[in-house]
Amino acid sequence: MNKPSQAKVLLSRVARRKVKTNQRLLEVARQLFSEKGIYWAKVEDITEAADLGKGTFYKYFDSKETIIRVLLEEGLGELLLRTEQAVKDASSDAKVLAAVIGARVDFFLAYPDYLFIFHQIRGLMQLQVDAAKGLREVYDNHLRRLAQLIRPAMGSGGVADVRDLASAIAAYTSGLLTYHVLFEGHEAVKRRRDYFVRVLERSLRSLLKTGNGSRNLA
Repeated sequence: MNKPSQAKVLLSRVARRKVKTNQRLLEVARQLFSEKGIYWAKVEDITEAADLGKGTFYKYFDSKETIIRVLLEEGLGELLLRTEQAVKDASSDAKVLAAVIGARVDFFLAYPDYLFIFHQIRGLMQLQVDAAKGLREVYDNHLRRLAQLIRPAMGSGGVADVRDLASAIAAYTSGLLTYHVLFEGHEAVKRRRDYFVRVLERSLRSLLKTGNGSRNLA
């Protein structure tokens, strides 16, 4: 078997170093955005906490807005993976809604940083509509896939109803958890995990019965 050339070994090391640096910047940014807020945390704060030069940041991300979008894509991507698995594991269509809610609650309890970052990004999309266009596209793609996953729980509901329910699931879950984590603390909310899943499922099933969409909740 031929040994890898020195150039290939060096390239492999460089590639690994780049991946490691990219991940380090994302991890630090996620923590700082959660602690200080996406409005107040600066690129300088990220590079200082990561022990990297400011120029290094711009080799990986064009701006603070770019790293916010990447974090949003990564977070929502992981959330969808967990949701997809929960739907596969659901024993019947009637269990899909509870499975989806449970997956979202578990995600935010496992990654509380994302709970606060997503909350801030939704505010950013309202305050800076033009600048946040890319973020809105990421959210729209997420809701479109979530709507596909919850379709079995809708019965005879139409496409618009499915999208409304997906939006309501996203809003209700993160909104309720954000409030309680802020005022009760993360550990207290973790201990009441099943309670929050039941409350959310009951609220969303009431929404299904009345036929009110999330457009009325905005």
